[in-house]
Amino acid sequence: MPIRVGDCLIAKVTEQTAAVPFSALYPENRHEMSSAVAQQTAELSIHSWVVRSGDDIIIIDTATGNQRERDHKPLFHQLQTDYAARLAQAGVQPQDVTLVLMTHIHTDHVGWNTHWQEGRWQPMFPHARYICSALELERCQNTPAMQALYLDSILPLINSGQLETVDIDNSPRFAGVLRYLPTPGHSSDHASLMLSSQHQHALFSGDVMHHPIQFQFPLWNSVFCEDKALAVRSRQRAIDWCLQNQAIWFSSHFSASSCGRVLPADDGQLHWMPLEAEPDAIC
Repeated sequence: MPIRVGDCLIAKVTEQTAAVPFSALYPENRHEMSSAVAQQTAELSIHSWVVRSGDDIIIIDTATGNQRERDHKPLFHQLQTDYAARLAQAGVQPQDVTLVLMTHIHTDHVGWNTHWQEGRWQPMFPHARYICSALELERCQNTPAMQALYLDSILPLINSGQLETVDIDNSPRFAGVLRYLPTPGHSSDHASLMLSSQHQHALFSGDVMHHPIQFQFPLWNSVFCEDKALAVRSRQRAIDWCLQNQAIWFSSHFSASSCGRVLPADDGQLHWMPLEAEPDAIC
């Protein structure tokens, strides 16, 4: 069963999973790890969240996409996954999606914005509004290393007139239930998404964290974080918002149960309590 938050139903659609050694994911913190932890692997997931609210079907982040040229990086390059079929299994037809919200413009969050059809990249969701940060878009357009991503995952949305940009610091409310929460650091204008419905709350955290171990060690930054000091502050801001609002945390990369609750403990540390997990289309 999907997870209910107020009047919203939330489901996960997985693209792929991977295992990365903790020492490689958090290299600057290798000295703080026991040898046992350093040798363990962090199980990561790349997935989308589907939010149903009233007449809206909303996709939060669209994973990596198939057939992409990604500098021969195995996790992203020339994939052939069954994401589209899994989306259908979750009861989502692309033509019914009304809104796509991007937490940031990185390759594993925007790929299924488009698909290859009739010899060109076209929007995957033909009737949806696509929303991203204006600053993230500008950076993507002007960064040489991001041009492949821009050409196959972003430019087709501009050409179709479906892409809209927002000022993350002054976020409007989407579908009456979602607003951006500025959480920069992982990327220049990275933003999480706050959901509020019927006095219940959820946070779609984007890449504020990559693994639940960061609740125990919130000063740890992944190897992918660009401004590490800012990422630490943003991580704390997201944690504080969840604690204050008793919100469910919907992660972008936690595996197995990708959602759960943040709980303070008597020892002063935070603890992660995952919600019950079953295969796709649920948390």
